[in-house]
Amino acid sequence: MASNVRKGLVIAAGAVVIAGSVSVVHLWRKWIQRRSQKLEQRIEDGIGMEQLSILAKSSNVSLRRSAEQLLLDRITRRENFKFVLLCCRSQDEEQVLKACTVLCVILKSVDYRSGGMDTYILNTLADCLVRSMDASSFTKRSSDTSAPERIQRMTLAAIFDFVCDSDEKKEILLNETESVGAILNLVQQTRSKEVLRYAMFLLHQMAKCGSAHGYMIQSGAIPVFASLSVSQHGDNVLQKLCFQILVILLNTPGLNVEVFLKQIANQRVLIRAAVSCKSDDGELAYWAIALLHEFAIHSNTKHYLYTMPFLLGNLQKALKSNPAQVQRLILRIISFMALHHDKFKSEVLDNSQLMEHLPVCLASGEPDIVHWGLVLVHDLAVAGSDQDVAGKSSLEKLLGPSEDALIKAMIPLAVGKDPNMVRLMAETLGFLCSCEQLHFRLVKAGVLSIILGLSMMHDSDLAFWAAALLLNLAMTSGEVKFAILKAGGLQALVELCLGDHENSQVTTMAAKTLVMLGFTEEPLKIHLHCDSESGNVNIHNKNFYLSHPGITVMVWDTLISDELVCQNFNKEDSEVIPNLTLDIPSLQEAGQNIGNLVFITIKGKHCAAYLQGLKGVLHFNEDTSFSGITNLDPLTLPDNHMCAIVSQLSAPNRLDVWHLDKSDKPIDLQLQYSYGDIVNNRVYQLLLLPSLKCIDSIPAHSPISRVSELELLEVFACHNMHLQTLRDSKKLLDILTDMIWYCAEKGFESLESEPLAVAHCLGALRVLAVITTHEYYKSELLDKDTASAIVSLLFNLVNIWLASQIGQPVERVSPGRQGDTIPMPGMLTPRPVSRGDALATGGVLTDELDGDMLENTEESLLKSQTLEDTISSLGSMVQQLAHSTSHHGRETVNVTAVDSAVYTELESEARTDDQQIMYTRVAKCSALIINNLASHQNPDTIKTSQIVLNKAGATHMLWAVLLSSTDDFKNVISLPICYTLTRLVTTDFPPVSDDSVVLNPDDKTSSLIISSDCLEVRNDSWTFESIRTNHCLPQTCDASIAGWYFEVLLMSNGIIQIGWATKDCQYGPEKGVGIGDFINSCAYDGARCKKWNGPVTETLSNDYGMEWCEGDVVSCLMDCNGNASFWLHGVDMGVAFKGLDLSQGWHPACSVSSEQQLRFNFGDAPFRYGSQIPSGFVPFCQIRPPKITDETSLEEQPCSENRNNNAEVTDTNLTSPNRDVQEEESVENQDESYDSKISDATCDTNQSIHPPVGFDTPIVVDDSTDEVCPVLSPDDDTSMAEFGYSGIQGEECADTGTAMEEPITDEFFGEGGEEALQPDMDDSEFQAMGAGDEETCDGNRPISRQLYLSSAGEAGGENPTPSLYYEVAVTHSSDKPLVLGYCTMDELDHVCAVLVKSDNQIVLPDEALTHIPVDKSVIIGCGLLSPPGAIFFTIDGNPIRHLFSFSEPEAGQTPLMPCTNNPFLRINYGQDTFAYEPANQSEHRLGMAALLHNYHQRRMVGLGQAR
Repeated sequence: MASNVRKGLVIAAGAVVIAGSVSVVHLWRKWIQRRSQKLEQRIEDGIGMEQLSILAKSSNVSLRRSAEQLLLDRITRRENFKFVLLCCRSQDEEQVLKACTVLCVILKSVDYRSGGMDTYILNTLADCLVRSMDASSFTKRSSDTSAPERIQRMTLAAIFDFVCDSDEKKEILLNETESVGAILNLVQQTRSKEVLRYAMFLLHQMAKCGSAHGYMIQSGAIPVFASLSVSQHGDNVLQKLCFQILVILLNTPGLNVEVFLKQIANQRVLIRAAVSCKSDDGELAYWAIALLHEFAIHSNTKHYLYTMPFLLGNLQKALKSNPAQVQRLILRIISFMALHHDKFKSEVLDNSQLMEHLPVCLASGEPDIVHWGLVLVHDLAVAGSDQDVAGKSSLEKLLGPSEDALIKAMIPLAVGKDPNMVRLMAETLGFLCSCEQLHFRLVKAGVLSIILGLSMMHDSDLAFWAAALLLNLAMTSGEVKFAILKAGGLQALVELCLGDHENSQVTTMAAKTLVMLGFTEEPLKIHLHCDSESGNVNIHNKNFYLSHPGITVMVWDTLISDELVCQNFNKEDSEVIPNLTLDIPSLQEAGQNIGNLVFITIKGKHCAAYLQGLKGVLHFNEDTSFSGITNLDPLTLPDNHMCAIVSQLSAPNRLDVWHLDKSDKPIDLQLQYSYGDIVNNRVYQLLLLPSLKCIDSIPAHSPISRVSELELLEVFACHNMHLQTLRDSKKLLDILTDMIWYCAEKGFESLESEPLAVAHCLGALRVLAVITTHEYYKSELLDKDTASAIVSLLFNLVNIWLASQIGQPVERVSPGRQGDTIPMPGMLTPRPVSRGDALATGGVLTDELDGDMLENTEESLLKSQTLEDTISSLGSMVQQLAHSTSHHGRETVNVTAVDSAVYTELESEARTDDQQIMYTRVAKCSALIINNLASHQNPDTIKTSQIVLNKAGATHMLWAVLLSSTDDFKNVISLPICYTLTRLVTTDFPPVSDDSVVLNPDDKTSSLIISSDCLEVRNDSWTFESIRTNHCLPQTCDASIAGWYFEVLLMSNGIIQIGWATKDCQYGPEKGVGIGDFINSCAYDGARCKKWNGPVTETLSNDYGMEWCEGDVVSCLMDCNGNASFWLHGVDMGVAFKGLDLSQGWHPACSVSSEQQLRFNFGDAPFRYGSQIPSGFVPFCQIRPPKITDETSLEEQPCSENRNNNAEVTDTNLTSPNRDVQEEESVENQDESYDSKISDATCDTNQSIHPPVGFDTPIVVDDSTDEVCPVLSPDDDTSMAEFGYSGIQGEECADTGTAMEEPITDEFFGEGGEEALQPDMDDSEFQAMGAGDEETCDGNRPISRQLYLSSAGEAGGENPTPSLYYEVAVTHSSDKPLVLGYCTMDELDHVCAVLVKSDNQIVLPDEALTHIPVDKSVIIGCGLLSPPGAIFFTIDGNPIRHLFSFSEPEAGQTPLMPCTNNPFLRINYGQDTFAYEPANQSEHRLGMAALLHNYHQRRMVGLGQAR
């Protein structure tokens, strides 16, 4: 133990000794070093300043540097440095100069750490700089005159070196309030380049400090640098600094940049910057371009750039020779300058070198360059999207003269990861595809690969663009359709149809494209070669090899136009193959492969067994073709023979053989098949059949969505092949009808929680609107209760519209189907009643309606002493019908003071916009369906459709929809509704007379809607609908005729092609082919400013004319030499087509795209621009054979010399070249009365009427000189049947209605009969009214010439307000009398008048005759007053003062409808302004709609009670 302790002590002692020794050694070494340093210091200190100065000038570099370093070390000692700073503040200029020089050297050469002296140093330097600019600041001046400049140079250099790269020191300098301002003053005053350069360097450093921007701007730095950039032009360094500082300061946050940019521009800086763009100094060019960029990105300053003509050229040169960051700025400048500036865009497009470089920018790979290059291409493409000459030229320049490098550069961008870039490219392609003539060129350049790439992306916007572009391209030509299929577009379109898209238009557009591709005329060409050694199939110039021995099966996918799978089976090793059965996987697992083509080659040892092995797979039909050995069984193949089979996979393990060839020699087949049929087959298998199964298998009321399926059916129904598929579906019509009935029975308001049911209903209506254009479906639907379901929908809509406009609560009435119980109505009473006095005085209805008053209403009316009293009472009844309320104590609207403010307030309480859009779509589709059902071409089924639709209530509800709809919607639905109404109320349906020149309803495409007078057309389908007239131009011209003329009123401004066509012109609505798109036609298209005379791809130079607007009038002229020209609002646009062969028979014709409408005037009505018709041109209507009557011989028929008679009719303002005036007149014309809108035929009784060009001389009708016509005796045998009216069946046909003489004669008119109608007045007043003297004729009772009630406010009292009213404008003569009136729904009772135009008379229901002006276009009106159910008539808006009742008194209180015997009338049911003013008031029109609604409701109740 003790030994261990000793050892430990020894070790510890040793360690202490060692540690002590080490410490002693270390201390000793430090002492030695300190002594040596002191020695060196003593040696250095021993060298005096004079010796150091001498050494510093030594030629020995090392010695000199050592001396300089010693000097710096000594001067930087704190006490020495303070001395230098004190010297800088000396009053001796020479000493200050030396001190500043020393300080400059110190701060530049030494990393001086001031130790808290930064502020003092900068203050001292700033003080030196300021004093150097003021000579009086020194008491002792230097003899050197350059001393101030030298002080400034040294001071600026010292400050620059001291603050460089130190924001803290810059902040200190900024606190010196005079420093920055002094420097700015110095740069303006100094003449020394050195001083200016150092000042600019220092200011540049200050500008890089963000906190200095505000002070520099406040000190006026921007104008200073702008001025310097101009004065120092040529000095790249200084100019570069100026541009850079300007750009930096202009980007100060919160700065009103445009103010300073204007200051810069006013100093002409931009010219220097533009010149500097092409400088060899890259930095100078960059900052010059950056300054120009500041001007370009501000809309209020970029106009300065447009004034420099050489700017674009300099930018183009800089774009090629500068790095990426400069190119980015240049592309941004050009893009911003091109935005909304067509002239600059044209300059850019004209710069061919810039256009050639754009593809290089797109292919550069630099994201910013690619982005802004694409932005520029996009903006330039926008300029080319205009459908005019400039637009087409712009796109051609953008694409380049050849090679289409731009499109090729854009192809890789379609698969980019930047979604914004891809969307921008999609929009750009849309603009590029706006020019139809470039479609095929774009397709050849590879644009399809871009579009198909877009369709595959999971982006709804890109899917929309892809679908839209494919549809646009498919409408061009067969070559483009074929290119789409060849590129694999069929698969992309099918996937777009099957996809779930936010925008349903994607599905619709893809389906439309598939329908168009189904009309592809280009065949699929197949070249199949097979020999013992090899085999191949060539499709689309691409080879697919089938070289293996045995049996080879290749499946060619028709969706992607490429090989899907190729399989080979070979049993060459086997000697015998008994009963071979081939199992081919690619055929057994067909799936979506059904419809693909299958090519089979058989060759080798066991070829016969191979063919027999396909016995259960191959199926032959009558369309199968054979070649080679044809005398054997198709499945028998001799030894050592080869076999080639072309087939289509129609089902799993089933091939429909198209062609089979067996031969012992090499097989070489060249086949071609309809590509359209292949497309239609794939559409049937992949889309149509699944959609039908989905709809058929799910109940109509199921909440499972079938909206997409219905959209597909709507589009595919336009193709006859697919329509036949729909026709084969037994349940489709029933399911569609059930969908409609579900909404009709529940009501739209009850379905707010079931939007899918409403969507299904609308989808069903759209499908029916398409298929009912075909005769088969018309008959099928008439046999079902579909019409009743549709009418019930309209009933619900009118119910909602009336409630929203009248402000009355709605108690919905269920329409019910057959067998259902129908509740009593609760909204509108059968006979509306009110306190007429209260309404007439604007009072408030506060009490319950008096039951005694209700019972005695009719009696009190019949006991009225004057017609005016009766009219007043009837007016009150109609007013109450429109404004009655079912709520106790609710204030009634004062109908005598209804104004726009009231209706605005009422409309604000209506449904939401989405609901209103849905309601209008339902109403539109419903009207189209009923229009189609009423448009039977088969005479045997016309009456059937009329009976079915009238029984369903279509007449009343369509009329109510027209009267209760808004003006905008009325313009959309008025044509189909008015046509349908006229068809439903007409008794006779003769063919179109050869005496009239009209549009031929038998020579139109199926979806085109035509007016009753066959002069107006509208298209509500997505297809391109066409029509021709029933007469063509004569093949030879009379010597007195120079040509023919007609006018077209545009009621929309979309794509319409107006012109001429022969009978050989073929329509192709689903293909987008119409008038002008076929070689036997020519047309003018003012929407795109084009003329068309053949296929689009063959019509390259077709720019023509001016752009048209809604309300414009297009004049069409054809001279006797076959030269066709067009005018627009009276301005001649020149000859469009020359030398057309008139012997081919040219018809006026047109084609209209979706939602377009127009009206023709062939001369039966006055022309708008008739006064400007060239000499010798005659109205087109004069090609019909002239009528020879007793009054007019053939020689007396008017010729072109009378054309100037139109001058008084046309508005001279409309012919003014001032377009604004014309547009104002066009708008005003839309508010004119109904007949003036179509023929300017409205006139007063005493107004002269000028007939159309080439017609009879105008005749002035004067009431004071007109003959008084006799009244037929009641004993005469005259009846309505003698005038051709056959609407009444049985014994009632002779009862034409009677005047209300029993209840009205004496009591109604008072004593004196008709004379009592005249109030007390003197002879002058009576003569002023045109009464004239009474005359008698053939001993009959005297007739007063005052057959017209005076207008409101005159002595005759107010005109009656009708419960129902319509008018007919009779614009041309007809041999057949015209019957107008009202009849009961069973047509057993009626009140009608007969217009005998040849005798210029109207036969009233009591067989009295009323004279009308000779050869005058008149408007005959027919009104109903209910109660008491009396009929009255008007002529040119003036009522005849008779009321006529039905033969059965109660008939007037039952639902009535108009009746006529002429289906070719244009009847105004309320779609236009009435000539009879009382019927135009809004509240009265709503009252008419309410009465019609009430009619249908009462009929439903009656039908329900009958059941």
